[in-house]
Amino acid sequence: MNSTILQNWKTNKQFLVLLIPVLLFGGLIFLIQSPYFLTKSDNLTLAISIDFVITIPIIYFFAVRKTKIPNLTALTLMIAGLFIGLYFLPKENQNYLQLFKTYFFPIIELGIVSVVIWKVRMAIIKYKKIKLSYGGDIKEVSFDFFTVLKNSCEEILPKLPASLLATEIAVIYYSILNWKSRKINPKKEFTYHKNSGTVGLLGALVFIIAVETIAIHLLLGMWSHIAAWVLTILSIYTGFQILAFAKSFSKRPILIENDILYLRYGIMSETEIEIKNIKSIEVSEKSLEELLELEEIKDKQKAKLYQKLSPLGNLEQHNVIIRLYKKAKLNGIYGINKEFEVLTFHVDEKVDFKNKVQEKIEK
Repeated sequence: MNSTILQNWKTNKQFLVLLIPVLLFGGLIFLIQSPYFLTKSDNLTLAISIDFVITIPIIYFFAVRKTKIPNLTALTLMIAGLFIGLYFLPKENQNYLQLFKTYFFPIIELGIVSVVIWKVRMAIIKYKKIKLSYGGDIKEVSFDFFTVLKNSCEEILPKLPASLLATEIAVIYYSILNWKSRKINPKKEFTYHKNSGTVGLLGALVFIIAVETIAIHLLLGMWSHIAAWVLTILSIYTGFQILAFAKSFSKRPILIENDILYLRYGIMSETEIEIKNIKSIEVSEKSLEELLELEEIKDKQKAKLYQKLSPLGNLEQHNVIIRLYKKAKLNGIYGINKEFEVLTFHVDEKVDFKNKVQEKIEK
């Protein structure tokens, strides 16, 4: 009972801490909207601008520093304060906020990215030390760059912007920086890209984009050089994205570890399933449409709980179907999430994978 009361107090304390900046921002907005707000008062404008981007984030920082809420979320609140102020303050009173946006906002952005990179680097160093403690055998300990990257971003930013930032950094990392092959531990890791043909499909897309970009650039250049270069840059970035997706398949295998099944589809989608939550697993290539028809699922809400791990849909065939007791969350690219009870996906060594999962379930 005492532990329950303590847990409720901690939860309520965190809620109250998060309520502080909401109330303070609300008070400033009420002051700005009131008839007593003096639009021509430069001192008042300066004071309110400082409150939005400095005072409230500092108060929030001291409020959260002894809680589980990351201290660096104060930077996120500073950015939020800037945009809230720009939205509610009249244009003639935005000069101080515009100065902050022009000269300090880029520094904050750079600082956030630097902190994320530093945290990821520290995690990699820690992983290498653990690896050495096992005699340098990578098979004894698992490490996933993208998971560490997402966790590092979520310590600083809310989930959606954290997911966006993590994905953009991952695109650069997998497409440009990471060319080293990754060893697979056959005891607990399983590939899904060797027999599916998806890598070849994405490779063909990169080649098509490269050819079409050159042709379209030359045609658009006759009309507008700016439009031609904008489209070319966007096409090049799209090519890097597709390359990152394709390369991430081999870097992020499916993993069974600590009674959890980590299902991954590169950096495009992933989910974590507790082994005890798995109702059944079968090797099957039945499409989602066939499954819904065989099980006579006509309710649209129920049908939405039948999902594919691959966001490419019918472009990629699956050969394994997992059913759960309770719903789980499928995390997609750029923070797009879906719930599922039945999930289909492809595994190269499907029979071995099924046997390993079945063995875990029975234990």
